[in-house]
Amino acid sequence: MDLSWYRDLYKIGSIAGATAVASRVTLAVGVPLVGGVLAGHPAAGVAGGATALFVTMSDIGTTPSARLVTMLAGWIAIAGGGTLGHVLGSTQYGREVVVLLCALVAGWASASHPAIAAVTRFFAVAAAAGSGMRFGDPNVLLSVFIGGAMAFVALLFVWKSFSIPSDDNLMDWRAGVRRAFSGAGTGLRYTLCYGATAAVSLFAANSLGVKEPFWATLAVLMVMRPEGIASLELTIHYAIGTIAGVIVAAAILRFISQPLELAVLATFIAAFARIGLAINPSLGFMAFTMFLLLGVSVIILSAGMAPHVLEARVYDVAVGCILALAGTLAATYPRFSRAPNP
Repeated sequence: MDLSWYRDLYKIGSIAGATAVASRVTLAVGVPLVGGVLAGHPAAGVAGGATALFVTMSDIGTTPSARLVTMLAGWIAIAGGGTLGHVLGSTQYGREVVVLLCALVAGWASASHPAIAAVTRFFAVAAAAGSGMRFGDPNVLLSVFIGGAMAFVALLFVWKSFSIPSDDNLMDWRAGVRRAFSGAGTGLRYTLCYGATAAVSLFAANSLGVKEPFWATLAVLMVMRPEGIASLELTIHYAIGTIAGVIVAAAILRFISQPLELAVLATFIAAFARIGLAINPSLGFMAFTMFLLLGVSVIILSAGMAPHVLEARVYDVAVGCILALAGTLAATYPRFSRAPNP
């Protein structure tokens, strides 16, 4: 299969561009994440760092105003989704209902404007994380605000420091996403499959032997993508990268157990995630998964608890990836194709 459209989608284009992207993500994620750990609020720091990363990934558009508006929408969606999951996730069946509804919204918007598709997906991911992780630190909301603000500060820093014109969008995904969608639309069928697959990872957790369902749900929400309709191979790349990320992160945790060291390492891994996507989809998703797992481990270790068991995390994520692949096949079989858009 030709993945040239994918390379165009995440293309950075130069060494200077890669340096700018890495510097931007390091600044945006590192300030709230490392700062939160140093201030004695690791959960807030992780929430802020993750918010900064997602808001930075919402940088989609070909004009400065469009990019800034999309980042702002992503910021609001992440804060809203996380709050919704946190508030309603503790009620009976609340977590399942919230994830199902948010996944349906994200699935329905998957074939729309790429900025809307990204924002709604982050909304669903934030809702799943909020319902599963149950942030108890009252400073989390403040850290989410700081993380979003740092994403904008880092963007302005890159524009100034690297002399990059404001309309030269190093992270403009529009052309690539449009090609990804050209094979087939999503519509109601993909929407239902996406929502149902996410819900199954929660409703059937006990039957599937999943210990912490939100890890499987996060894998479903991130791995099962509209690009899978144009290429099942790409979805498999995402799944391989996700599982590999858990394994590598677990190996790191055997040697590093200090929250501050993990926070610094997670920051640099987040910076590599964007560059990894430009090299190979598996590398990008491996780094992204490592960032999430190390972030959660910062919270766990700061509370004096034992780190996650490797076998349990690999199993949970593997179940999510298998469900994502099954959902992709259900949404695309029999496969119908459309002529590419001009």
